[in-house]
Amino acid sequence: MPKAKNKEIGEVKNVTGESDEQISQAIIIDPEGMGAAAAINGGVFSSEYEVKGIPADWKERAQKAWEYFIEEPIVSNTVNTWRTFAIGDTIKVSADDDKVREEAEKLLAALAINRFIKDMILQLLVKGECLGYKRYGTDGKTSDKKGEHNEMVKLICVNPASVVFEFEKGVLVKALQKPEAPGNSSSNSGEEIELPLEQLVHRKWNAPQFSARGNSMVVPAFESIELLRDYRRAQRAIAKRWTTPLRFIQVGGNLRDRRTGAEYGR
Repeated sequence: MPKAKNKEIGEVKNVTGESDEQISQAIIIDPEGMGAAAAINGGVFSSEYEVKGIPADWKERAQKAWEYFIEEPIVSNTVNTWRTFAIGDTIKVSADDDKVREEAEKLLAALAINRFIKDMILQLLVKGECLGYKRYGTDGKTSDKKGEHNEMVKLICVNPASVVFEFEKGVLVKALQKPEAPGNSSSNSGEEIELPLEQLVHRKWNAPQFSARGNSMVVPAFESIELLRDYRRAQRAIAKRWTTPLRFIQVGGNLRDRRTGAEYGR
């Protein structure tokens, strides 16, 4: 019987058979050859081990970070711990003058500053930036018109993923809010709203001054979270395979407390 002496990747060898009509074929794969291919081009087998968990677009990263915050307890616990260290459980007013303190507490309650600050810090940590909008008015009635009202009547924490910034020579000149359709993050619903920059507060997390958008503190954990989810799916598959109960089917009734016939379910 002739033997295949040379090993090549994907090469088909005639290893047995006395005639050309009866031939057994074998494909011999040389591990050394595969290693040489990987050494020549490091991306040959990249699809086998690459984890594509970090989107390139900032908006997609922010939405993914928010998804992890909602669905992964380890992310939400970490973020909430950071937020508690930053602002505590609540914001309190301290003043020597009782009258001043009472007025400040009324303003604190009227503008819901506690809720506003907590939402701003949450957006800052999870999505990488936060946007606060100051709405002015008179006698509790709001208005977005410039210069007509001087009384601040409402503080709004704006979703930063819904706002698009326009820059000129590195300077922010316009902020447009594009409302999203419910249940669809890719399409817009309603008209664009221009947010006056003098009424806007924009803060970024872990980003240099020249960067247009901030960086979420969840981003470094994206790949680890995806791997964790893969492990969970594998564990569930194994659990379903090995914890299927053993089923006994009674055939012919009880015979002195003995059951005849058994079917093993899988």
